[in-house]
Amino acid sequence: MAWHNSTTPFDVAPGKNHDLPMTIVLEPNGGSAQIQLRDSAGAWFTPDAADFTLTQAGPYRVERANTPGMRIIATGNATFEVTLAA
Repeated sequence: MAWHNSTTPFDVAPGKNHDLPMTIVLEPNGGSAQIQLRDSAGAWFTPDAADFTLTQAGPYRVERANTPGMRIIATGNATFEVTLAA
């Protein structure tokens, strides 16, 4: 596993092989991690719902069943690690 920061987003593909939960471990350092989706034009955006912006240090379990592709980005000095279920 690798830690990511504001210069290294992490993309999660949609589909049959990507429907198990994932865990995001966050070290916010004054920033956050955001879970993004694509809009109809293919641009990444962060939905307004609070569930898509992670601000507290620690692990977050994210369900992926029936979801589109996702991108996780860091803001500010935040770093995060993603663990995908095998």
